[in-house]
Amino acid sequence: MNILAQALQLENSENIVYRFQALEPHAAELEKQYRDAGYQERERSYKIKYQHKEYTVICPEFRDDKKGGEPIVIIPEFLVPRRPYPIYVYLYAIDLYSGAPEKGQRMAAAETRKYFGLASFAHTTLGRALKAFVRNIAEGTKASQERCAKTPDDPGEKGEDAEQKADTEQCDEAKKPGFPTVKSTEALRKRAAQFLRGILIRAAKQQAIATCLELVRRWFKEHQRFLL
Repeated sequence: MNILAQALQLENSENIVYRFQALEPHAAELEKQYRDAGYQERERSYKIKYQHKEYTVICPEFRDDKKGGEPIVIIPEFLVPRRPYPIYVYLYAIDLYSGAPEKGQRMAAAETRKYFGLASFAHTTLGRALKAFVRNIAEGTKASQERCAKTPDDPGEKGEDAEQKADTEQCDEAKKPGFPTVKSTEALRKRAAQFLRGILIRAAKQQAIATCLELVRRWFKEHQRFLL
């Protein structure tokens, strides 16, 4: 289980090793509670690429070997486990592509690479992140998987409104294989644009990052789930 906590930004790390330092009293208190409860404290490391560097992010991990169960890892808000870039890289790319679909995913990915100093950030990475993002915000706001399962023959579906129809299209598009086109990603882009509203691409970089992290924190606090 991962627990999100506000922490120092990645650039504040010593060389290329970032050791988790929580800024919230709640996170520090939580760590103390696990220690007092007899959990064994270990470390878990992640690799993350940003501004022409590869960082090692070291986070506290707590285990109860007697009871077993899932390890508990406290992670900084910018980290997306099992993804190689900070979350603001993905959300910036999604905001950019959703607000200007004429660019195409390749161009949006290329601009994102340049903006954040990345050797690689593929259009396919952007496509997968967009699908995951839209799915997560749909689940978090209870535009849930039940809507994806409905059919036009379900009772009450004859009066389906535009928003429900968009949800259904979004679910269908997320399942389709093949090369993404402006038309095929239309429902996904629309939902992402409604959520992000260009707030990341209109701001200076540091402000965009701060805004993104605030959004991540608020979302996790309200829904107890990650945006990506």
